[in-house]
Amino acid sequence: MYTALNSPATSVPRSPTPEEQQHDKNTKASVAFARFVRETFEDAYGHPAVVSATARAEPQPGVVTVEFTSVQRDFARDTKRRVSNYAVLQVRDDSVTTLAAGSPTDASGAQQTRRSATDPSLLAVLRSAGPGERFVEVWSNGALVKSVNVSAKHGDFYADSTFGSLAWSSDNTHLLYAAEKPEYDKAKSESVTDDDDAEACEDGSIADDIVGGVAGLADPRRYKLDSDWGETFNGKRPPVLVVLNVRNSKVQVLDTPPAVSPGQAHFLPAHSGATQRIVFTGYKHSTRKHGIIYCQNRPTGLYTCDLGGANIKCLYSGSVRSPRLTPSGRALVFLSTAVGGPHASTSELVYYDLATDTSSVLVPLISQPLDCSQELGGTRLPGGFPGIYLDQLPEHPWLNADDSPQPEILMFTSTWRSTNVVMALDIQRRVLSLNTPVDGSASYSALCAASGYVVAKMSTPAMPDSLMLGQVLLGEHHKAKDSDLGITWHHILKPAVDTNISWQVVQADSAEKRRSTECILVYPTLPDHGTRYFWPQGSSPDSRPLVVLPHGGPHATYTLDHNALVAGLTKLGFGVLLVNFTGSLGFGHSAVLAQIGKMDTMSIDEIQDAANGVHRSRLGDPKATVYLGGSYSGYTGALLAGLVPGFYRAIVLRNPVISIGDNAAMSDIPDWCWAELGLPYDFESPPELTPDVYSQMWQASPSRLVDRVQDPLLLLLGASDRRVPPPQSMSYYYRLKAANAPAECKIYPSVGHPLDTVEAERDSFASILRFYAAALKK
Repeated sequence: MYTALNSPATSVPRSPTPEEQQHDKNTKASVAFARFVRETFEDAYGHPAVVSATARAEPQPGVVTVEFTSVQRDFARDTKRRVSNYAVLQVRDDSVTTLAAGSPTDASGAQQTRRSATDPSLLAVLRSAGPGERFVEVWSNGALVKSVNVSAKHGDFYADSTFGSLAWSSDNTHLLYAAEKPEYDKAKSESVTDDDDAEACEDGSIADDIVGGVAGLADPRRYKLDSDWGETFNGKRPPVLVVLNVRNSKVQVLDTPPAVSPGQAHFLPAHSGATQRIVFTGYKHSTRKHGIIYCQNRPTGLYTCDLGGANIKCLYSGSVRSPRLTPSGRALVFLSTAVGGPHASTSELVYYDLATDTSSVLVPLISQPLDCSQELGGTRLPGGFPGIYLDQLPEHPWLNADDSPQPEILMFTSTWRSTNVVMALDIQRRVLSLNTPVDGSASYSALCAASGYVVAKMSTPAMPDSLMLGQVLLGEHHKAKDSDLGITWHHILKPAVDTNISWQVVQADSAEKRRSTECILVYPTLPDHGTRYFWPQGSSPDSRPLVVLPHGGPHATYTLDHNALVAGLTKLGFGVLLVNFTGSLGFGHSAVLAQIGKMDTMSIDEIQDAANGVHRSRLGDPKATVYLGGSYSGYTGALLAGLVPGFYRAIVLRNPVISIGDNAAMSDIPDWCWAELGLPYDFESPPELTPDVYSQMWQASPSRLVDRVQDPLLLLLGASDRRVPPPQSMSYYYRLKAANAPAECKIYPSVGHPLDTVEAERDSFASILRFYAAALKK
C-alpha cells in the first residue's frame, strides 16, 4: 500500500463548504436545463460575423482575391477575436470557383490594416502589442519591411468608424492615421542645483507660462477637463491625425482646429508638384462633447489641410460624414444629415467638386417612399425608394479602378423597410439602382467594391453571414429597369442554414400604418427536441410562447439580418416578434419625424397592435407572451409594465430609460431627452433642465407608473453604461422591491450600453431564459 508524499495515511472527512452545500441542492433537471441553455447560447452566438472585406483583380483574367475579416466569440477565453482570411476566386459568366483559400489567422492585435491602392503588395498595419505598446508596420509581399514604435508619440489608435483612419499617400511615402493625442507630463521629482530660479523670483514677479512637467509639478494642461466622446470611448483622449514618413520613420502629430476632433481622414491626390493635402471629417464641440456612437446628427465639417497640418480650410459645414474621393480624384462624395433632432434619420448624398469648390445633392432626402421610378433633383431613383439610411459608406465603395474610363459607380448599403439592400449610384448618369431583393427573403450589406466586383454579406434569420461576390454587368448584358447595371451574386462562403427557423414579414392592418410600420415574426417551424422546455413536441402554433421585441433608438430598424439573440430564443421554442414602429428607419423621412413628441404614446400603441395581431393570427399564445427590450424599447417596456399589467407574463429590460429627466442630467447624449419630446436643443448653448422641462419629462417617464407594476420584471444593467446610466434603473428597482413587486436586477461590471462582452451576453441570455421559465410555469 502506498501513500502520497506529505499526505496522511488516512483521510479525515471534512464538512462541505456552503457553496458545495448549495450545489447539492441543485436538481438534475435544473442543471440539465441550465446546461442546455448555455449550449444553445454557444450554438446561436458562435458563428463568425464578417465585418470588413477588400477585393482586387489579379493580372490573370477573371481572377479575384478577396480578403476579409470576421469577429468570432471565444467562449473559453470570454473574448471576441478578430480573424482574417482570404480566398482567390476564378469568376466565369455563371459560376465562381475557389482557386485557393487561406487559413483563419488571429488578427486581434492589428487595430487596422490597409493595402496601398497603387501597389497592392504594400500593407500598413496599426498594431497594439500590449499595454502602452504601439507600432506602425509596413509589409511588402508578405514580409515585414518596417516597424516603427510610436508609443511615445501619441496614445492608443482610433480604429472605429467615426474617427478611425488609415491611408497611404498616392506615392506610398506617407501613412496617415488617427490616435489619441499625446498625454501631458505628470509630476516628477527634481533636485534643484541651479540658483537661477531663486534669483528670478527675488523681485516677487509672477510668471505662469509653463509648458510641460517642471519644478516637480504636472503639466498644467494634464488635468484640464477635455472629456471623451461618450459611450464606447470611456477615458479615451480626443483624437489627432498623425503622419508617418515611411522612408525616414519620422512621426508628426498634426494640429487641428480648436474645438474640432478629426477623423475619417484621407489623402487628396497631389497633381504635378502640388502640395499633398488631407481631407477629414471634423466633429465640433464648442461647449461640450456629446456622445457620438449611433448619432449621425452631430455638428461637423469637412476640412482640408496640408501634410503638416497647416492651411486648414473648411469645405462644408452641417452634419456630414464618410467622405470618399471619386476614382477620378476630381470630387468628394459624402453623407449629410440634418443637425440635431433624431439621432439617426434620412441622409442626403452630396457631391463636392474640388476644382470649383461647389457642391450638389446627388440623392435627396425622401419624405415618402416613391410610388414608382422617377427623377428627383436630377437623379433617377427606383420605385419604392424610401431614402438613404446608413451610418458610413464602405471604405472602398467604387466599382471601377482609379482613373478608369468607365463610369464612376458608388456601391453602398441602405435600409429599405425591414431589410438591408445593396444600391449602386452611377455618378455621371445620375442613376440610382437597387441590386438586391426586397421580397422578405434575405438582407444584404455591401462591404467593398473594386474592378467590376462587389463583395457583400448576406444573411437571414435562419442563416448567419454568407460572404458573397457580386459580378457586375454593364450595358446590354442585362435588362434591369431604369439602369444599365446588374449584379449576379455568387456565394464565396456559405454557413449552414437552420432548417427549423422560419420567418415572415408582417404588415399592419391599416394602409396608413403599413406605410410606416412593419414587423418580422421569427419562429421555430416545428416543435422538436430543442424546443421541449417551452414548446413541447406535438404542440400547435397557437400554443407557442411569444417574445415581443421592439428595437431601441427609437430611430433604428430590425432587418432580416441574422440576429444571434433571436436565433437562440427561436431554437428554444419561442416565436419572436421584431417590431418596427413608426419612427423606424427605412420608411421615409416623414415616418422618422412622426415619432417626435409622441415617444410615450405612438410606439406603445403600435407595439400592442403588433402583438395582438399575432394572437389573432393564432401564431402565438396570448397566455404565454413575454416582453424583451433594451434602451428605448426598455423604456417602452417599462411603460407597458405600468399601462397594461397582466398582458405580459414577464418583462425583461436591458439598460432602459426609466426617468427622462434623470437621464438628461447623466447621459452622454442629453440632447436625446429634449429631441424625442420635441423640445429645442442647442449644441453650442445646451438648455437648462428647468422644473417645467423636468415636469414634461416626468410625465413621459415610466418612473411615474412604478406603483402599477404587477408582472415579473427583470432589469439587466451595464455598470459602465454612459448612454443610459444605471442609477435611474437601480432607483426604479428599489421602489419596486419596496412595493413587494416581483422584480429582479442584475448589473454587469465594466460593461457598457449594449451588454456585449461575452460573459454579459452569456449570463444575460441565461438569465432571460430562467426568468421566462419561472414566469411561464405559474
